Amino acid sequence: MTSTVSAATTSHYEAFHTQLEGFLRPEQRIEDLSRRIAYSTDASFYSMIPRLVLKLNHHHEVRRVLALANRWSVPVTFRAAGTSLSGQAVTESVLILLSDHWQQAEILDDGKAIKLQPGLIGARVNQLLAPYQRKIGPDPASINTCKIGGIAANNASGMCCGVKNNSYHTLKDMMFLLADGTCVDTRSRRSVGQFRRKHEAMLSALSALRDEVRNNPALSERIRHQFRLKNTMGYGLNALLDYDDPLDILTHLLIGSEGTLGFIADITLATIAVPQHKATGLYLFNSPGEACALIPVLQQHGAEAVELMDSRALLSVAGLLSPFGELTIAAGQVALLIELSAPDQAGLNQALEELTPALDSARPVCPFTGDMRQAVLLWNIRKGLFPAVGAVRETGTTVIIEDVAFVPDELACGIAALEALFDQYGYDEAIIFGHALDGNLHFVFTQAFDTSEQVQRYDAFMQDVAALVTQQFNGTLKAEHGTGRNMAPFIVHQWGADGLAIMQQIKQIIDPDNILNPGVIINQDDQAHIQHLKRMPAVDPIVDKCIECGFCEPQCPSRQLTLTPRQRIALMRRAAALPAHEQAEVTADFSYLGEKTCAATGLCATSCPVGIDTGAWIKSLRHQQTPLAAQALADDLASEHAHYRRLLNLASKTTRYLPDSAVSVSSRLLRKMNHQIPVYYKQIPAGASTTPPVSASFDDKVVYITGCPNRLFDAPSGQTPLPQVVTRLLNKARTEVILASDNPQLCCGQNWESKGNQQAAQQYQHAMTARLMQLTENGRWPVIFDTSPCALSLQAQPELSVYELSQYLLDYALPRLSVTPTDEPVMLHRTCSSLHLDEGLALTTLAHQLSRRVIIPPDIQCCGFAGDKGLHLPELNASALASLASQIPDDCQRGFSNSRTCEIGLSKAGGVPYQHIVYLLDEVSKPLPTETTS
Repeated sequence: MTSTVSAATTSHYEAFHTQLEGFLRPEQRIEDLSRRIAYSTDASFYSMIPRLVLKLNHHHEVRRVLALANRWSVPVTFRAAGTSLSGQAVTESVLILLSDHWQQAEILDDGKAIKLQPGLIGARVNQLLAPYQRKIGPDPASINTCKIGGIAANNASGMCCGVKNNSYHTLKDMMFLLADGTCVDTRSRRSVGQFRRKHEAMLSALSALRDEVRNNPALSERIRHQFRLKNTMGYGLNALLDYDDPLDILTHLLIGSEGTLGFIADITLATIAVPQHKATGLYLFNSPGEACALIPVLQQHGAEAVELMDSRALLSVAGLLSPFGELTIAAGQVALLIELSAPDQAGLNQALEELTPALDSARPVCPFTGDMRQAVLLWNIRKGLFPAVGAVRETGTTVIIEDVAFVPDELACGIAALEALFDQYGYDEAIIFGHALDGNLHFVFTQAFDTSEQVQRYDAFMQDVAALVTQQFNGTLKAEHGTGRNMAPFIVHQWGADGLAIMQQIKQIIDPDNILNPGVIINQDDQAHIQHLKRMPAVDPIVDKCIECGFCEPQCPSRQLTLTPRQRIALMRRAAALPAHEQAEVTADFSYLGEKTCAATGLCATSCPVGIDTGAWIKSLRHQQTPLAAQALADDLASEHAHYRRLLNLASKTTRYLPDSAVSVSSRLLRKMNHQIPVYYKQIPAGASTTPPVSASFDDKVVYITGCPNRLFDAPSGQTPLPQVVTRLLNKARTEVILASDNPQLCCGQNWESKGNQQAAQQYQHAMTARLMQLTENGRWPVIFDTSPCALSLQAQPELSVYELSQYLLDYALPRLSVTPTDEPVMLHRTCSSLHLDEGLALTTLAHQLSRRVIIPPDIQCCGFAGDKGLHLPELNASALASLASQIPDDCQRGFSNSRTCEIGLSKAGGVPYQHIVYLLDEVSKPLPTETTS
């Protein structure tokens, strides 16, 4: 058995590929160079360009692919979210991805267990369990991005998980597929019976291996020692001691096997109770020894998490510490972020009282608090450590994070020894933090791989780390992040020759032809950790700090259509090393894959640990090639609006005589001849009325700006135009509306800014600000926008009080109205601009005031309409909202948002009409008696 990628011949690949065409659609097979390069990286510092990328929808497809791969000796590698840090999800062969179809969950036993498909994001699973006050045990820092398949395959743990609550210890059942395509469902007696009969030899071999380990007292004790610690180094040999049935051994070996033994098609996990009473505090100690001496005391008093941060780590996030006052940090000091929990408040109070004397020698940065907002700020300090190093690294270097575990009693000595190694090798920026309760430390440093000397320095450092952890401290080289390619050469350091031999036999028994993720975990090349190293050349200052972690990807509307923000950046970085003709190919492809299909709303920045707005980079590229049509529209906005209203009215009238589908097809044909012609579909309304509403007079006034979309598009069929509804509602709340309808050229400039036309954007913003100063009597009256992107564009005007309409309605109109919430279920979409403004809080709060049943699809972020892209690039909107219809309950007949173009796209994708939330408020409200208004 080889330890690197099997040498499948070209003819074997061709045969494999040909047979795939029999059951996989073309869009499931990614073969072009550009997208293969985009998929060449995960969150690690390795890069390998796959020969073929497959997006699979169901375990039946996985089964057929595996059977073919086994037949033709073609290696395959599975990837879930690609947040792996040790190179376990890259390959030069076939990369298998999960499409968005793997999203099913089934809550069992009143929330005490949950059955999950591997494509579900961890945080989403905890949202499903929240009503039961339960959660899954694993809580990795990447839980908002990583998926259940990766969590199980890497046996991920996290800050509160410890050892006992990981996937291995909470596993109840599993459906898995082996290299030959065999599918086993441990919940099915029939499936299990068939497997036992047909794979008797495999199970017998595992039983023999179990007995061999148990008859080796030294190895057995080594296994027990290692798994008392957090340990993901190599295979889970504890399964050979913990279980007698070889099938139980097999399922538990699959946990943490990093896709090298099989594919986990679904998994049932026992859940754990969410503590209802917590207190969080941050304390500073003079030395690691002083801090670590407190750990046993904290364990006795119900500490759920104890996060250690060394002085360099604290200095790296000094800005995040500022809410808690000035803090002088001296070299050698250590902080502990402590979270205590208890089933009731009395128990928590008692624990806090008993713990107080033990903290006398510590300096309280933030004493224990039950305030959740303070707790979030404290946890943000801890979560900001890894990106803090990434944000200040030198361009061209990569961020490396390693994690080790020591016996807790030796934790302080381990910290000192690691810091000595950092000094020896010149890693002056390296920081240490970790899960102190488990003796688990992460250390983060930056490294360039541009020269052989740099590579040699890294190699020598890792050799010394391996010797220090395993020989000096008898610790674990990989506590959480998996073995991957990075630690595969060092398994023998931790497990010895006999332990490595057992792991090699496990691989041989379960995957005899080395089809599954070869080179990961088992690798005979002692230089594997310095092969296929990722280069990080400069691309653009806006994105050069990207650490390619993938945290941005769940926010991206083009993630299933073309590329994600991480992939856009990675593609341009990797392309720099390509031959000229391949660079030209990538550049041509990037026009569509990277630029045109980027919504450029900046939502990616909200989840990026270093705050990168990939959309800003794309807009800067657009600025270099501003289309003539965009400039023409900027030159005479009023005429262009009138022209588009005529087109909309023409299309609407045409549908009286022709089917909607015929008009839609015709518009697509015309678009092929002229790309400025938008695509028509039945949810697109007629042109908006230009007749302004008339407002009653009141002492309180507000200036109302109708956004461009509401000047172009009429209201949903049968509805009153939005400006009329806004005016009527605010008059109901005894507020006069000053409508800025006298100047049809008014625009916030956001449309031009998103297209890269900064000159036009600034021109319109300045004109808008000047006019608003007149209308508001120099800022006396507030300004409202009925389209959320407009409010976002002008919110930074210090002279004006600018409100997005839902915020104004919540703060000022709602208190002046009598509201009777409806029992009707309603869908709610929080636009990108609302999320930027206040994380969607105002819109969400308002919706809950108006309906007792508000449904917010958890996996819908940006809708992908992005101004006018829904008209000119409808596939982006369709891809972003592909799952919307399935999340709308049968008894829900409509939805609400706060941006007209988004509402059009949502109506099309969801199959129910969406409109501005002001319509709902108008329906469920009445004026208060005059004497009760304020």
